[in-house]
Amino acid sequence: MQTALKILIIVLWATDPSVVSSQTNEGTEFRFGFMHHFDPGLNDMVAMITSKYNTSGVVSMPGYNWQQTFTVGANAVTIIHLPSNAENTASEIKEAKGVLVTSQLPVSVYLHQFHSMRSEATVVLPVSSLGTEYYAMTFSGYQESGQVFPSEFLLVGVEDGTEVEVTVSDDTKGGKTAGETFTVSLNAGDTYQVQSLGGSSGDLTGSHVVGNKKFNVFAGCRWTQVPQGCNYRDNLLEQMYPVATWGRQFVTAPFAHMPYDLFRILAAEDGTEVSVQGASGTQQYTLQAGEYVQYQRSEPTFISASQPVAVVQYLIGSACSGYPVGDPSMVFLNSVEQIRDTVTMYNSAFEAITENYLTIITKTADVPLTIFDGQPLPNYGATIETAGPNGEFSLATLKVNAGAHTVISQGCGVIATAYGYGNVESYAYGGGASFKPLTAESLIPEGGCLNDTLFFDTQLPEPRYSFFWDLGDGATSTEAAFSHVHTGLGAYQVTLFLTDNCLDLHDTLSRELLITLRQAAAVSGDPELCAGGTVHLGVTDLPGARFEWTGPGGFFSNEQFPVLPDAQPDQSGAYSVIGIISGCATFPATATVTVHPTPQPDLGADFLICPDELGDTLPALFPGDYAVYSWQDNSHLPVFTVQEGGLYRVQVTDEHGCTAADSLTVREVCPTRYYIPNAFSPNDDGENDYFEVYGRDIISLHLSVYDRWGNHLFGSSDVNARWDGTFRGKPVNPGVYTWVARIEGYRKDGAVFRKVESGSVTVVR
Repeated sequence: MQTALKILIIVLWATDPSVVSSQTNEGTEFRFGFMHHFDPGLNDMVAMITSKYNTSGVVSMPGYNWQQTFTVGANAVTIIHLPSNAENTASEIKEAKGVLVTSQLPVSVYLHQFHSMRSEATVVLPVSSLGTEYYAMTFSGYQESGQVFPSEFLLVGVEDGTEVEVTVSDDTKGGKTAGETFTVSLNAGDTYQVQSLGGSSGDLTGSHVVGNKKFNVFAGCRWTQVPQGCNYRDNLLEQMYPVATWGRQFVTAPFAHMPYDLFRILAAEDGTEVSVQGASGTQQYTLQAGEYVQYQRSEPTFISASQPVAVVQYLIGSACSGYPVGDPSMVFLNSVEQIRDTVTMYNSAFEAITENYLTIITKTADVPLTIFDGQPLPNYGATIETAGPNGEFSLATLKVNAGAHTVISQGCGVIATAYGYGNVESYAYGGGASFKPLTAESLIPEGGCLNDTLFFDTQLPEPRYSFFWDLGDGATSTEAAFSHVHTGLGAYQVTLFLTDNCLDLHDTLSRELLITLRQAAAVSGDPELCAGGTVHLGVTDLPGARFEWTGPGGFFSNEQFPVLPDAQPDQSGAYSVIGIISGCATFPATATVTVHPTPQPDLGADFLICPDELGDTLPALFPGDYAVYSWQDNSHLPVFTVQEGGLYRVQVTDEHGCTAADSLTVREVCPTRYYIPNAFSPNDDGENDYFEVYGRDIISLHLSVYDRWGNHLFGSSDVNARWDGTFRGKPVNPGVYTWVARIEGYRKDGAVFRKVESGSVTVVR
């Protein structure tokens, strides 16, 4: 059988991590989020991380300053629990709830969200496998006791400055109407959830999202029944696949013990012809872009389409299945073009899952070459069924224990799906798959410079694939990777005839390769600036060129006029740029940027002065050696002499014109001094008529006087308090009296002290 193959996905034969990470759901960087669950704030959210390698990494929520390191062994699983604020609960509100996973070597990541008989799981695609165009595959929502549990999808930002155009297929909680298009701006780690307005009448399937940069999309439902009218409900959560990775051929396997399964097929192009072939007959559909068909089937089927499609399989509720365990779940099916050589799955026991299953799909001829947990697949005694026009695919459903399981193909590859049933709950997710679309643009260089060596590399393994290259200048090749020199200027039509020998699929990829003369680029830039300023770089316009800048500290930009705000001295250096025109790079051009450090004037710490003690030596302020000084009184001498208290400020300018300022406060404070006499004569002769504390710079004072029996004769909190030798308006008798003074004042260093003095004073008449 032959068919056009515009999108090809790679089987992994290589063991080099650098090859693996770019061609599969394995990767070293992942961005994802969790949607609104039936039990907000209570549900558990876990990331299940597997790998072919012994490796380590970090799971983090940069927007919430949370992170956790992890290690994972080869063909094992590590489970990371996410904090409760990872759940998105609002509709059409941008938040910073994205989760980031980074690892040293490639890993696979799966999510599980569960609580109290509500459970769902999904695979997560790495950043390298994400795209810029998606359609949401959800399910209609549900309404109970006036509360709506909506259909929903979630956008997750991967790169700063991502603009996503969203066209919703139904009315939303945020007031958008069906068919309305709006734009969402996302930075890395941002999340944006969209929920339908209605309950069972709301369904966002077919919503179209397109961005200018890569981003991620998850979709499903907060809580629903499958199919509508079937009692018992569950949440739905599934990774959406980029349109560029959709396929044309699918094998479907029934969920264990189910009387039937529900399917949806969605098209991305108008006039897509779809055929669903099984033992009970063949169904034919014609779909337009964004349109889907829903149907039920109870046996293995083979789906073929004239254009790439998305296929989702739904597990029905246990009220309709007749089986005592299980509930709604959804899984995005992998096309047969996405088969892989090794898949490590994790069958989860969360939340109270009691039965776990794995479905394995492979080429019929490869069944004896398929190894499950170290043993050939036929040794497990599972029933193996066939699908496809000539029975060329086989599928087996295995009941397994909770935990990690590894499937290895020594043939063309395998597809695996993990799922489980519990008491009115379930989960399902697709296993590892290859997601790299192969196009003429990705496999054939756009061009090069005259007499340059061009490299052609499919990164596809032999013998699965075979190749025939027509390089447009009379040369040909049958190699997967090789180099070639085009010796003349002009356009060359390069064609690759590609055959997938495992699936008997053929494709012809063609692209015009342009050979041009190397040009020169000229740059502009700010040669010198002060720290904190903005660097403006630029390169002269070259028609049809794209640009690549490199510079200090790993700087890279593909903008024609890069901007470096808040520049710092460590960004000084040479910034080089090349322009690439149809694959031919210009001669490099360089702009030298010098960022001068900010001056550091230093007037020292705040200090005290006592004007009475200054004498002839006055304090002088000197901020350091600079070209220009400007003091608070507009004087411009290097040194400022302090004569009184106040705020002193200087702005300096260095030899590069960079400015900075410093200030300090000078307080006028003299040490507190006081004297308390031991006698006075209150006889109104104008001399020594009062008893008082004689002093200066006293902050506060409380003075009390007592007689010999302890009777309180006088008291005052006035710093100028004084006793006239009377009690209740009458003179006291001559004799000895006791006093107590509570004094607050300044020490020599300006520190405040509090002291209690006491003594006796003699009244002389």
